[in-house]
Amino acid sequence: MISKEKIEAFKKMANSGEIYDSVDEEFLDYQHELVQRINEFNQTPETKVGLKKRDEILQEAMGTYSEGLYIIPPIYANSGLSNVHVGKNVFINFNNNFVDDGEVFIGSDTMIGPNCTFATAVHPISPRLRRQKLQFNKPIHIGENVWLGGNVTVLPGVSIGENSIVGAGSIVTKDIPANVIAVGNPARVLREITEKDDEFYDKDKKVPQEILDKYM
Repeated sequence: MISKEKIEAFKKMANSGEIYDSVDEEFLDYQHELVQRINEFNQTPETKVGLKKRDEILQEAMGTYSEGLYIIPPIYANSGLSNVHVGKNVFINFNNNFVDDGEVFIGSDTMIGPNCTFATAVHPISPRLRRQKLQFNKPIHIGENVWLGGNVTVLPGVSIGENSIVGAGSIVTKDIPANVIAVGNPARVLREITEKDDEFYDKDKKVPQEILDKYM
């Protein structure tokens, strides 16, 4: 059993931005314990009992758990989501991958499509150092009310501003500002989100007045 002091030392090391040995035997034993909890999450049934069990696992596993979180299994995480911090009412669709050796911050009301990847781990360019499985980590920050389409990849150290949308299949290599739509590989800003988007959807379809009266 790994001591709490050792666990805290591992967390501090992983989130320091400094280079370290990622295949340290004790460190790997700790990661295996964290991943096992997520394996249990992925095996829960689609029943009231199963859904309750999912919440219990997430509350124990996650770095920060907030109300309204809904994750559709399966989900995969190097460190068992222990370095993932979410705000309220976050939705994460199935088959998401968190290389959460470093921290991932996800703002409230964010929606994440299926098959997305969040990678915080970086390895040295030097072949000799890389052969030793050394690495360092850079945190990811996702703002509030962001929508990531399916198959989006977010690379280490990237921030995505609030209210922004990242189109399906995009690879986010650099920061994305708030209130924009970004697409592509690498992801680039396509356009800003404006007040017109409050009135029209799917290009030129008018949002029904009853919906505007209810939500705007």
